[in-house]
Amino acid sequence: MYHDLREWLVEVEKLGQLKKVSGAHWDLEMGALTQLAHERYGDKTPALLFDDIPDYPEGYRALYGHFSTLERIALTLGLPQGLSKVGLVLAYQEKMAHLKPVAPVWVKEGSVLDNVHTGDDIDVLEFPVPRHHERDCGRYIGTASLVITQDPEEGWFNLGTYRSKVYDGRTVGCQITEGKHGRIHRDKYFERDEAMKVAIVVGQDPLLYLLGASPVPYGVSEYEYAGAIRGEPVKVVKGVYSGFPVPADAEIVIEGDSVKGDVLEEGPFGEWTGYYCSKPVNRPCVRVKAIMHRNSPILCNAPQHRPVDETVMLKAVTSSAAIGESLRLAGIPEVRGVWQHEGGMGVRFTVISIKQRYSGHARQVLHVASSCQAAAYNGKWTVVVDEDIDPSNITQVLWAITTRFDPVEDIDIIRKAWSSARDPMVLPEAGNVNNRVLIDACIPYGRLLKGEFPPVVAVSPELTKRLTKKWEGIVL
Repeated sequence: MYHDLREWLVEVEKLGQLKKVSGAHWDLEMGALTQLAHERYGDKTPALLFDDIPDYPEGYRALYGHFSTLERIALTLGLPQGLSKVGLVLAYQEKMAHLKPVAPVWVKEGSVLDNVHTGDDIDVLEFPVPRHHERDCGRYIGTASLVITQDPEEGWFNLGTYRSKVYDGRTVGCQITEGKHGRIHRDKYFERDEAMKVAIVVGQDPLLYLLGASPVPYGVSEYEYAGAIRGEPVKVVKGVYSGFPVPADAEIVIEGDSVKGDVLEEGPFGEWTGYYCSKPVNRPCVRVKAIMHRNSPILCNAPQHRPVDETVMLKAVTSSAAIGESLRLAGIPEVRGVWQHEGGMGVRFTVISIKQRYSGHARQVLHVASSCQAAAYNGKWTVVVDEDIDPSNITQVLWAITTRFDPVEDIDIIRKAWSSARDPMVLPEAGNVNNRVLIDACIPYGRLLKGEFPPVVAVSPELTKRLTKKWEGIVL
């Protein structure tokens, strides 16, 4: 596998999926071009590496679109190319089920220490920090970032992806939703009236970014998962201010303190749901104490917009695998595939295919899948279908819903589930919760057992095999 962001970019270029863009401006152009590219190319959108950015030194670059394609996700995870959506999910789930965490290793030197700024030398706007959307309240340095925090009681480190607005050269934001691991850490510090040290990494190994934006169990550091996936420990150096383990080959690391009561207005910002949902709110900020960065640093970005954006595929693959693993650990048999659909921003429309084995099997899947950690936050629709339906094929899923689902018998509602202000239909008066739908689109089990459901019009496997051999390259 590659070992850092720059090696990853070399491999992406070999795949023919890297587009270098020269001269785009940090104010709106980079973010808007990324959105327009995704609207045009969808899940074939190349990664965009912006260079020669106006107002900034030569060599200061910005990367967008890490995970817009399955091929780049597979590359990042060390999995084979050419897998289908469900195939990639199953391969990742299998890999994660047998991982043994590998702790990071401390080293004394790292390229992130090429440049160290403290005191009056600190200026976050040294980097080409973008304003992504026309209605955004300002420039955001953290969108494809790793926010490193430490649990004050247990000592473990969490790496989460939380957005960071730039207020000035020495002050940034750190918006963390309730329930996220970094927020739990911060709440613990503030309950003690203690400042929380934080390290914000805004250019890093894409594997760490992928894991930071993925459901990893509470109490386990993403560093340990990354080491297990790679087969070797992640190299870390001591942050010059925080003392935290920061990636030795990170592009940019910003360290500082977050203090209870030290708040600044944050938002609005174009959200991952595709809307401007949050009104300006006073949120804890970070007072910057040190900056470390490589020579010719690459600032990583992930602007959010209506589907499909560059994080949808990341969410779909990693969360689908985590849901599949939760179903396995719950002892539920015969789960054939899971997919969280791109139109649902990768988390709000989950489909699970199963081979029905007993009465209530489908309902059991629905309730476990919708409530497990990977799907609980901001979920909306959970659908279960039979094994003949590809859960990643929305046309097949809609066919199942329109022909195997009864709106009286086959629907359940979960009320007051974990949500956030990012949901346009959130119920803030009830505490930022939402209601969600469970759809049983499987053939009714009793009719399936008796063979009473109409047979599907399909080409048999035997005939498919014979015709494929005969007509491949001509018709098929």
